[in-house]
Formats: sequence, C-alpha cells, structure tokens
Amino acid sequence: MKLFALILIGAVILYAQKDPVFRSGVSLVRVDAEAVDPSGRVVTGLTNDDFRVLDEGTAQSLVNFSFDEEPLDLILLFDTSGSMHGKILNVVRATELGFNELHKSDRVSVRAFSGISTEVLPFTGNLQSVNVAILTQVLRLKFGGASRLEPAADEAALRFRTEPKTRRKRAVLIVTDKPGARESNEAAIVRDLWNADAVLSELILDRGQSGVNEIVDKTGGITIVAREPGEAFRDSVHYLRSGYTMYYAQPEASSGVERKLQVELTPDATKRFANVRIRARSGYIAP
Repeated sequence: MKLFALILIGAVILYAQKDPVFRSGVSLVRVDAEAVDPSGRVVTGLTNDDFRVLDEGTAQSLVNFSFDEEPLDLILLFDTSGSMHGKILNVVRATELGFNELHKSDRVSVRAFSGISTEVLPFTGNLQSVNVAILTQVLRLKFGGASRLEPAADEAALRFRTEPKTRRKRAVLIVTDKPGARESNEAAIVRDLWNADAVLSELILDRGQSGVNEIVDKTGGITIVAREPGEAFRDSVHYLRSGYTMYYAQPEASSGVERKLQVELTPDATKRFANVRIRARSGYIAP
C-alpha cells in the first residue's frame, strides 16, 4: 500500500538488495508497497520472489528489491471543521504522544482545512518548529464549517509539485474525525497524487467511524481509526515510512498516459503468508 514513484532517471538498475547501480538507457518505475496482516501490522521477511508486479496486466521483472524505513516528506493535514471542535484535545494527544515517530531526516509541512485549505508551516526539518506550529497555530484556528477533505488532499498534492524531488517518500496524513466522502472529481485527485508521487493516508479520531476512502486506497495509503490517539499517530507514520521498494524497467508508453499497476503475492507466497494483504497504489502517469 504505499507510494509508487516513477523515477525519471533514464536508467536501468543492476540487481542488488542495497545501493543499486544505474545504467543509462531505460526509465524505471519505482514501486513502494506494504504487506500487512489482519491486525494492520507490517509484515517483514518477504523477498523479491514473493511478489508479482503487473503493469497493464503484464508481469514485470524486478531489477531491484529492498525493505527499509525511509525518511519522509510529510504533509500533516489537520481538519478544522466544526465537528472537530470538541476533539482538539485528541489532536494534541495524538501529536504529542506520537511525535517521536518522526525522525531528524524527515521534513514536515503543516496544513489545515475545513471549507478551504491553508498552509500553516512550509516544509522544514526542524521538528520542534513543527510541534510548536501544531500547538500554537493549528489549535488556535477558528474551528467551524464543513469538512472538504478530498479538495484539501488535492491541494496538498499540488503543493508537492512545487517542491524539488528528493529520495524521501512523499506522504499526506490527514487528521480528521470522519472518513472522506466521494467526490465527482475523484479520478483527477488520484491523478494529481500519482503525479506528485505521494500517498494519502487518514488518521480518524472517532472510533465510531468506518468506511473506505477510495482515494486513500488507490494511492496505496491506509485509514487508521484511533483507539488511542498517540499510538495511532505513531502507527500511521511508521506505516508510511516502512515498506518494500521495487524497481522495474518501464514498458514503452506515451507521455501522460495513465497506466494500471497491481502488486500481489505469488501463489506460493500466498500459501505461506495467509491473510497478508498487499497495499500499493494502483497506477502511475507515464512521463
């Protein structure tokens, strides 16, 4: 379930578990995926032989495979709609108790939304500044109005488009009290997140809520409903940074064409890892 980033490097990777070597000539598709058990825990120990990656239904040969915890370019997107007014303390608890999951190598931007989305703090590697922005700026905003989650996620995707590409994984984590609603322009929002090489996940601070956000699912993200806010925040960030990374040579395709991706366990791995689900985004845009 995670970020699939199309790497525009005009290269082929020589097979290696770490520190791949690049050759010029072929563009590569980077595939980030998570394997999770029924409780939502990340499953480790899988190898490249346990995965199948399909591009437009055709199996691809992996030229590189690894499992690691990677640094993040993370947008924290806080819901400030009227229904969140009574849940402010939960927001404080979620961030303060789970903040140690963020690492010094991460960069974080803070945004808030209700009817419209605004940037509270631009990207920074100073995590203390991030904590201060949440506690002294986000929580002092006027909470009210309706929650328009999907347009806010789209603006976060477009915000990534203004940032230079790095080796960090790109992710948007929405902190809200309800799952997203279906939008008529859902396909366009998914496309913008694919173009931004970003995964969308939700942290829902209301145990009574349920449902599947199709945009989260199609970008390889996860929806976590909080039982304990701090633990849920830690789980959300840990999930975003942990996963399997694979590369394969991009098949020939016209620029701007949407291509379907599917990541799954092989039949043999499915027998050995029963009930394990693979999360990964379901497409990319050819460069």
